Amino acid sequence: MPKYLQNTLRKSWAEPFQKHILPNINEERFEVLYSKIDSRPNTPINVIIGLLILKEIFSLSDEDVIGSLHFDTRFQYSLGTTSYNEQPVSINTLYNFRTRALNYEIETGIDLIKEEVENLADHIAKFMKLDGKTIRMDSMMVSSSCKKLSRIELVYTVNVGVIKVINKISPPRAYD
Repeated sequence: MPKYLQNTLRKSWAEPFQKHILPNINEERFEVLYSKIDSRPNTPINVIIGLLILKEIFSLSDEDVIGSLHFDTRFQYSLGTTSYNEQPVSINTLYNFRTRALNYEIETGIDLIKEEVENLADHIAKFMKLDGKTIRMDSMMVSSSCKKLSRIELVYTVNVGVIKVINKISPPRAYD
């Protein structure tokens, strides 16, 4: 890739995602979903969770997010898979992962994906130096509006806001 395209890639949303979201995904949280018996290696959990977050941020279907992973270098860069000969996630990977997580939630009452998103929100708040003690005047309206959103709509809304703030801090540039 030419140097100017490498610079453009590093200045896009993919760089902050790779540096501040991907490494903070707690893969150990999801160990309960997998067998302890030696078998074929699993797709890295941080790649699956990262891809699910990107799916919601960009309002993509499973098919579209898999296509983006295969054909958009920014997706590969943000998930740390640019050096892979073959991308490690398929539509079946996403379906099977969500099924395991849902079955675990039904059995235990523990929503692993929700816990992870909440954990990531804490990391993002620290990165962005947000003070949770300060309450904005419109916070009450936001809280009441959240009750009308589904969980996935709420995650999407929060993540879109995060990406917008990251872009304000480090705006993407056009080609040099």
